Amino acid sequence: MPIAWRRCSTRWPRRATSRGQADVAEGVIYRHTVEAFVERVLTRRALLTPEFRAELRALGLDAAAPKEVNLETWALLVRAVAARLCPGKPEAEALETVGREMLAGYSESLVGRSLFVLLRLLGPQRAMMRMAENYHSADSITRVEARALTAGSVELAFNTTGGLSHYVRGLLLEMLARLKARTPTVTFAHIGEREVFVVSWSP
Repeated sequence: MPIAWRRCSTRWPRRATSRGQADVAEGVIYRHTVEAFVERVLTRRALLTPEFRAELRALGLDAAAPKEVNLETWALLVRAVAARLCPGKPEAEALETVGREMLAGYSESLVGRSLFVLLRLLGPQRAMMRMAENYHSADSITRVEARALTAGSVELAFNTTGGLSHYVRGLLLEMLARLKARTPTVTFAHIGEREVFVVSWSP
């Protein structure tokens, strides 16, 4: 997904509200995010066979002319790509692979390479704190709040991942890998209506 690095909050996330629930129900994944997914994963990994194009079209994505989609459609698309990219593997593992591919595709682009030079100078903690704000430019649904736990860990609280927690875990793990963080780990748990990820590395 597109990267928009901005300063993020370090407060513990507020309780979900009816307005927040409406944002999830009514929100969309922006067109540029869907376009980036097609370019960085589908095209880059040569997945766009005529057969798979037809399958994606039936799910709501025209790979030749991507448009914004709702969260339900997005989740279906990501799962379909995971099954195509990693046939025979458990869904959790396949979704994580797709998340890694999405971030890898960005980091290998001209803009991504330049940005990661800066992010490595900032270090994993500051980079992860900024990464939380990426979602504000990717869709109108996801809200992430971050707080530093220790010198080698950050907590990211998502209002929702659309059932794609393992995809998000893949994004975060690949981010740590590209930052050359040592012994990276990412765990997550459902806490109330939130999904809370703990991102750790050796400082």
